[in-house]
Amino acid sequence: MNAQSTEISISSVLSPYFIVFLAAWFVTIVTTPLMRMLAVRFGVVDLPDKDRKNHLEPVAYLGGVAIFLGWMAGIVGCWWVTPHLPERLEIQHVQFPVTIIIGAVIITVVGVIDDVYGIVPRVKLGGQLFAAAMIAQTHLGEAFVRTTLRVLQIHDPHLFMGYHLSYVLGAAVIALMVLGACNAVNLLDGLDGLVTGVLAISCVGFLIISVHVAINISGTGGGAMRAQYLTDPVRIVMCLAMLGALLGFLPHNFNPANIFMGDAGSLLLGYLCATTILLFAHASKHGPMLVTAAMIVFALPITDTALAIFRRIIARQPIFRGDDRHLHHQFVRSFEQLGCGSSLSIKLAVASMYVLALIFAALGCALVYVRWRFVIGVFVVIFGFVIVMGYKSARKQLMMIRAEQGVARDETPSAAPAPPPDDVVGPAQDPQATGH
Repeated sequence: MNAQSTEISISSVLSPYFIVFLAAWFVTIVTTPLMRMLAVRFGVVDLPDKDRKNHLEPVAYLGGVAIFLGWMAGIVGCWWVTPHLPERLEIQHVQFPVTIIIGAVIITVVGVIDDVYGIVPRVKLGGQLFAAAMIAQTHLGEAFVRTTLRVLQIHDPHLFMGYHLSYVLGAAVIALMVLGACNAVNLLDGLDGLVTGVLAISCVGFLIISVHVAINISGTGGGAMRAQYLTDPVRIVMCLAMLGALLGFLPHNFNPANIFMGDAGSLLLGYLCATTILLFAHASKHGPMLVTAAMIVFALPITDTALAIFRRIIARQPIFRGDDRHLHHQFVRSFEQLGCGSSLSIKLAVASMYVLALIFAALGCALVYVRWRFVIGVFVVIFGFVIVMGYKSARKQLMMIRAEQGVARDETPSAAPAPPPDDVVGPAQDPQATGH
């Protein structure tokens, strides 16, 4: 891919979409206090808990609703963009898939119900799969698989009822992406402002890649390549609408937060990130590489989730059982050991996670500009380093917990018989499940 284009400039690609960002930011920053008032009035709040939660007073939920309203305002704003697109692009209107909006509505409603009433995991899972089915209607997964098979020179055979292998695999890819992203964001949501800032950085990375695609892939060449620009507005609108909503929510959510996004926010943002990553599959033959780049941009939630799964497997705990040994928790404890106060430790831990997110975002963006082997190599080294250090730290803390439990049992005459050495007694629920 060329680094420059003589036909389309960065300003001509981005300037028409400023209204998308502005609308999303303004609506979110205005509606967030309203959602807070509504949540407090009806008791939709997260109560303090000395064992699991670091806030001292009840904090409102429903921040995810404000994020959704802001994102929707950005999507509506994209309809204003059409008359201001460069005429030479030969685009008549921004074709934003309605099914993506329907999926966002579904997953937000599921999250709100969970925040207000609480729902069993299988119902929440069903809502995520329903939203994934809406994305499948856009054939994003099918396009990604078909392009990947073509690059690998693998035949795409018919299977049954006229469906190709690419369609079946594409549907599976979408389901895995949505489930993985939603749960990764939910797991990361453990400190004030953490997810909001990390995903804002990821959105900037997605946006840089989207603009690069518009200029260097879609913006060059003749009719067929020019027509590809039809999918670029969707990517750019998605990135700017998410970024505006997140930056509008961050002032209310940063420590000390006065409102949490809850499951409504974390599920919605995971869904939107998965959708954005899949949208890169439509970028001609470069789809697989661009999807890989976007995955690297989103690597911090993936890394934290991978660590959580490995940690619980090693501890012989159910992988869905929560703990307080995520990356951000380890940062907090490290800063507290250095003598920082609780509030300062949280702020420094969040800032440290922002730096990690920025590193991954920079690597993902670099993949579309420099030799991919070099970027992948650097990413593997950094990813491996974070995994190893996170594992060693969590392992050390696990041994300390076991030792403390052993001492407690020895000092308590009436204690029940100790469990076998292989059994691990751990927290019953993730602290971040409170939905910061």
